[in-house]
Amino acid sequence: MINQPGALEGLRVLDFTWVYAGPFATRQLVDLGAEVIKIELPEVGALERRYSLVIERQGVKQSSYSLFLNRGKKSLSIDIKHKDGADIVRELVRKSDVMLSNMTPGAMDRLGFGYEDAKEINPGIIYCTISCFGQSGQYANEPGFDLIAQAASGWCGQTDPPTQAPVAIGDSNAALHATTAILAALYYRQKTGIGQNIDLSMTDCLFHCHEANPPAYLFSERTVSPVPIGQKHPSYAPYGILKGQDGLIAVAALSDGLWEKLVTAMGEDYLWLLTDSRTDKLSTRLTYENAPFIHSILEEWLMKFGPVQEAEDLLRSAGIPAMRIKGFPEVSRAAYITEREMVVKMKQPFVGEMEVYGSPFKMSQTPGEVRGHTPLLGEHSRNILSGILGYSDERIDRLFEEGIIYREEAVDRLDGELKRLHGE
Repeated sequence: MINQPGALEGLRVLDFTWVYAGPFATRQLVDLGAEVIKIELPEVGALERRYSLVIERQGVKQSSYSLFLNRGKKSLSIDIKHKDGADIVRELVRKSDVMLSNMTPGAMDRLGFGYEDAKEINPGIIYCTISCFGQSGQYANEPGFDLIAQAASGWCGQTDPPTQAPVAIGDSNAALHATTAILAALYYRQKTGIGQNIDLSMTDCLFHCHEANPPAYLFSERTVSPVPIGQKHPSYAPYGILKGQDGLIAVAALSDGLWEKLVTAMGEDYLWLLTDSRTDKLSTRLTYENAPFIHSILEEWLMKFGPVQEAEDLLRSAGIPAMRIKGFPEVSRAAYITEREMVVKMKQPFVGEMEVYGSPFKMSQTPGEVRGHTPLLGEHSRNILSGILGYSDERIDRLFEEGIIYREEAVDRLDGELKRLHGE
């Protein structure tokens, strides 16, 4: 953890997010060096603190879901509906660069912290919202989760049978769009001094990422209907998840050079594929008519192997992109993951040393890194008010006594726990 400074060092982000899309966006920013202050409700905190898997250790309950999303952030637990709490947040808005929220549209306005409110406090603020349908349009005021965006964007309808993605693709995709937009807005502000509002819809972002079928439908003036994608691509070949004797293997060979290598690796019995009119050219292999035929021939060949690993070894040694389908337990130990430091160790208070995802931002000067443990609820409430806002201890004590700011009881044991963890 923390070997080099991050590219966003000195950037302050006010994080009003919950569950996945917003916290995932701010996790990208904190991995890149930003100071992220997570605004949380007193006593209960953000919703992801109660998502599975929740384990109690040393009398402290912590959620795996929250630990992976909120590492390196600072937690300010505050009653934002109380006048004094709202005043504190306004002071922080004035001293921040970015605000990010993924509440239901209108919720931040009702709290007095919509874009117009924030801009009045800090004209240079970069203000980003993520919601299921965005801040305008027919469904703007409707709540929605990742699955709803998958359905609304046509994402679920592009698979056969229609199904949800195995990960929160709407949330994570919108989060990455959010970080891109925030960085672009910061660059624009650097040039002009002008902040701006960023309105991101999970549905928009998923719709924007449709790859082959939907663009073909639009390009054909809506005459060629998209064909749902199952394990095998309906019009790209070979490109799919194919059956072997003891498992499945992904094969992707979408060029003439790769096709020739593949057929050669399959052996003399299959050399006719290089001259057959259905398979001799890329343009004929990438068709709805011929792709199913090619995939059936490949599965026939794969069934001649024992373990599907043998087929993977042969194909990869011939320079053909291929990979046996693996579950997460195997992937998390795979050399291509661990050698890239995508699973790293983090010392989490009251948990001990644990494994977490590393950062994919491999940058020569300012790489993304795990920049600290996941905060306990309200862990930084006192430090934020004293260090950033200059409040006296007496004033902060009063705010605690009145329930305007909060920290969980385990914070009182934190100093000793951190010393123990780091062997001091």
